[in-house]
Amino acid sequence: MTLSEVIKVIEGVASNQPSINMVVQHNAFKLNDVPDAKYGAFAWVQGQHTASVESSFITYSFFLYYIDRLTHDKSNLIEVQSVGVMTLDNIIKSLEDLGIYTSTPYSFQPFSQRFLDECGGVYVNVSFDVPISSSCPEIINDPNVAVYEGE
Repeated sequence: MTLSEVIKVIEGVASNQPSINMVVQHNAFKLNDVPDAKYGAFAWVQGQHTASVESSFITYSFFLYYIDRLTHDKSNLIEVQSVGVMTLDNIIKSLEDLGIYTSTPYSFQPFSQRFLDECGGVYVNVSFDVPISSSCPEIINDPNVAVYEGE
């Protein structure tokens, strides 16, 4: 599977999560460019990808984000982070069901961050081992989920 195929599968799996209403490509901070962001948002950023001559796998690394808007008093921060952990874990487990396996354990880092809106969420640094000769599974993206590529 190529890098672009893996990204399409990740986005497709994410867009089918009930808590995801928007996919932000390449950089979570692109949310600053979206005045009408549809939260909860899923974002991904590429990490370092690795391979070796001896291996029949390529390891693709990503930072995956779940981001949602906080209430004025931020009283929903823990709930947003809780949903984020479950959403990202569901995405990772769904990818494993499709043959995109995690190569190492992963841990979730909660955060709060000001984008155009006051937000909270969780991110995870995860690496996937993908057989070089594998084919890309067919994933149908939810048409109701916005995709923001940015510039």
